[in-house]
Amino acid sequence: MRKLVHYLLGSLLSALFIYLSPAYSQQSVVMDGEIRGIVYGQETSEPLVDATVRLLESDRVTLTDDKGEFRFEDLAPGDYTLNVIAIGYRLLEENNIAMVKSGEVTEVKIYLAPVDTILDEVEVRSRSIPTTVGRQTVGVMEIKRIPGSAGDALRALQALPGIGVASDFDGQLYIRGGAPDDNRFYLDRAPLFYPYHFGGLVSTINSEVLNRIDVYAGGFGAEFGADAQAVIDIYSRRGREDRIGGKFNVNLLYSEGLVEGPIGGRGSWYLAGRRSYVDLFLMETTQITAFPRFWDYQAKVSYDLSDNHQFDVKAFAAGDVMGFKLGLEDVDYDPTLAGRFDLEGRFGVQAADLRSTLTDRLTSHLSVSRATFLQAFSFGQGLFLRLEPIQYEVREDLAYRLNSQHQLESGLLVSTAQWNGSANFPRRADEGDPQATESQFFTFAEKISVDFAERFNVIEGYLQNRYDPFAFLSLTLGLRLDYFNLTDRVSVGPRGSLQFNMPGGSELRFAYGRYEISPYPWQIIPGYGNPEVKENTATHYILELEREISAQTRLKVAGYQKDFRDLITRDQSVGYLNQGQGYARGMEVSLKHRAGDRFFAWANYGYSVSKREDRPGDPERLYSFDQPHVATLTASYMITPTWEIGAKWQYRSGLPYTPVVGREIRRHPDTGRPRYSPLFGETNTARVPPFHRLDIRISKSFIYQRWRWSIFLEVLNAYNRKNVLDVDYNRSYTEERYVYQLPIVPYPGLTVEF
Repeated sequence: MRKLVHYLLGSLLSALFIYLSPAYSQQSVVMDGEIRGIVYGQETSEPLVDATVRLLESDRVTLTDDKGEFRFEDLAPGDYTLNVIAIGYRLLEENNIAMVKSGEVTEVKIYLAPVDTILDEVEVRSRSIPTTVGRQTVGVMEIKRIPGSAGDALRALQALPGIGVASDFDGQLYIRGGAPDDNRFYLDRAPLFYPYHFGGLVSTINSEVLNRIDVYAGGFGAEFGADAQAVIDIYSRRGREDRIGGKFNVNLLYSEGLVEGPIGGRGSWYLAGRRSYVDLFLMETTQITAFPRFWDYQAKVSYDLSDNHQFDVKAFAAGDVMGFKLGLEDVDYDPTLAGRFDLEGRFGVQAADLRSTLTDRLTSHLSVSRATFLQAFSFGQGLFLRLEPIQYEVREDLAYRLNSQHQLESGLLVSTAQWNGSANFPRRADEGDPQATESQFFTFAEKISVDFAERFNVIEGYLQNRYDPFAFLSLTLGLRLDYFNLTDRVSVGPRGSLQFNMPGGSELRFAYGRYEISPYPWQIIPGYGNPEVKENTATHYILELEREISAQTRLKVAGYQKDFRDLITRDQSVGYLNQGQGYARGMEVSLKHRAGDRFFAWANYGYSVSKREDRPGDPERLYSFDQPHVATLTASYMITPTWEIGAKWQYRSGLPYTPVVGREIRRHPDTGRPRYSPLFGETNTARVPPFHRLDIRISKSFIYQRWRWSIFLEVLNAYNRKNVLDVDYNRSYTEERYVYQLPIVPYPGLTVEF
């Protein structure tokens, strides 16, 4: 069944992707004159003195005065990118584009965020150097230029070191030997329940509203809570504060738009939205009953209550619906599986943030949020699963700077969620179980009928100490205490890191952390799971060496080990038990070069091995998401100020699968119909062929009738590699055959700004 669904969905998404048309956008523009601005510290809202401000399109440089103000006069018509350098700070918003008009003054405000370690110089248009172990920080303006993503920032994350995906149709990230379920996504500290429509077609967040993305691949500090092996922390920007503007994109698959503007002189707002409309086309089909349709929106209001208090209110949501029909010829062995297959998913989040500078040393960040979520699907004769939680969360983080070398941090999170659901469905199979990929899993597996309403309460707290006792040494020690009501346990998570600033400019870092993952609802709710299961644990060890080869080039080498204990796996008597264990280990090499905005290049390679032991005494096997080799080469070059060319090449090891070594005849328990059934070999002892693909992007921008135009062409899979999506078999299981991914796909686009 999974293979049939995967094949139909993959074929449908492939066709939709090929027919994507050029995108049209519209945005207000101004032309030439003067730029005046003020540079602030984000946490204190105090003006920053002697910050260096540079116009990237020229050689003009100035310093902010004692009021944090700067000015550029007598500017030619056009757009200007502001590059700001301040010791101890990094740029909070990457999209600092000033658009000026002759005879008029363009006013801007730029907010800089403090960094834990003061560097000699930070070029804020590229990423500031992260001192947090395992963190990769990328600005959205840079990552949107990566070929192969069509400007979608979240889909471009797979170009980072140590990150892989399953296929062209799957945006779910495999980070350092982990599964997509191990990752936690946050948007401005609020939970992002699923980041991609239909698992990878397009992200659920409009890239135009994003500021930067921090990816914590492991070993992160105590400020992040339970239930995460990796964290993708997404930050949205403030809306425009100078005037009302907008941007709109249209293509055959969906339309999206963004409008934004100021609120007096103290705030801003934006509203973005997207809706597909393939379902509105008149298409004749015998199998598809509901063409995939999706929608999402993001809204945010930012307002400075005073110089010391900044308030944000935001809401974001997304939804997916699709359906198709399976005929008797598709499931002739088990007619109970014939009929409609319907899938629906959606989420909605409303949240508010208050950032306050209480004293010159004490800062506070208070967040409250409400979130709803739905996951529902049904097929065949009465098989269905529906989960519908509603969650409320309050979080408070405090930071107290004792002196320039010492800072204390603490936080408390209280969350309550009401999980309602119902099912007539088999228990979810273990990862790695080959039977779960076959339709016969639904035929012979026991169906569990259950209706449940369960309250999930969580209390999380942490205390963390950041201390720089010497110029060459930084130390971070943290401790988390997390309580989950259904397991009635308080878990303890010690975490810490060291950084040594070595002679010659190298930085050596080590991190240790203990992390716990709570049972998933289906593993612990009475009647479907086992109420006696407890959290499973992971212990991370990470070693990093980073060196600045030149002012434009930086090399990073990392090694890691993750040990997993008390993994929850299937048990015949009680459903689920904490009885598995495993590990993931590997190394990464990353080389990044940037020459201003004209050229940047990334070269990343990661090697990893991830294995599991499902039950005591079971043989050790490869994890189903194990990808030993992932290599990515990315480059983008501005040939002239209006012409740019870029390319991305990626190689990934094929995912493991369990081969069929024989067959037998089994009869349906109700109808008595015979059918060949596979006999599987050892788990995950075969691999699909390696994946590799070249994507190319060429773009041209120009001014025509006072409008800014930009046209681009992306060629996906430029040399038409036949990458394998899945392995399938004929009805008698005597012939193995491949299902392939995207062929070569040209993707043109057009934007218009006015």
